Amino acid sequence: LLKKHWGTLTWPPQFDMTVQVQVPPGLAVIHNFTMDVDPRNIDNYLGGNADDLDPNPGQQQENDFGTLAGGAVSRAEKNRAMVNRDNIAQAMWEDYQWVRGE
Repeated sequence: LLKKHWGTLTWPPQFDMTVQVQVPPGLAVIHNFTMDVDPRNIDNYLGGNADDLDPNPGQQQENDFGTLAGGAVSRAEKNRAMVNRDNIAQAMWEDYQWVRGE
């Protein structure tokens, strides 16, 4: 979400690391301030995918995520997780290659 909001996060490093490490937290502060002032501003960056935004930030959600299973992981679940991991790694690699090509 932050990359969509601030393109500077997708650019190759241009500053000393001591400056660069301060950019994401600073942008997060600006994002939080903007959400307090104009919560609908975020709609400009979601691209129609409301799933990118937590509808209840800071509130407990009723779901099974993060709870321990009652038994061993099934082969199907392990395969699904491996495919998900590989898809994430591939997307990160493609993003990295795109940034390097600029």
